[in-house]
Amino acid sequence: MKRNRITRTEPVSESQKKRDREIRAKYANKPSLDKLSAEEFGPTIKQGEYLALMHFFSLLKSIRERQNLSLADIAARTGIDKSAISRLENGLTENPTIATLERLARSVGKRIRIELEDN
Repeated sequence: MKRNRITRTEPVSESQKKRDREIRAKYANKPSLDKLSAEEFGPTIKQGEYLALMHFFSLLKSIRERQNLSLADIAARTGIDKSAISRLENGLTENPTIATLERLARSVGKRIRIELEDN
């Protein structure tokens, strides 16, 4: 199968050429994935852990909404800031403490059960 080459149809401006050179210079030393992710995104979290947290917060949010509770209601019950609760519910906080998870669960009349499973 022959692949068609994609080329630009319009001329490249000097500012675009300069920008391209700056990008190439920035990544000339080819940083490792760990270094790149630390610089760009902060600490990494395993996908399974992230999915488990997202499942927990998805359940918590659906229970909260079913009970017609706002973020302000949960904040009043837990003492946790509304914006922090929102970040947790949307997966923007990667490492909440068990105490935080327990406070949130209790605020909607639930409790947390922790189990050990085989890998």
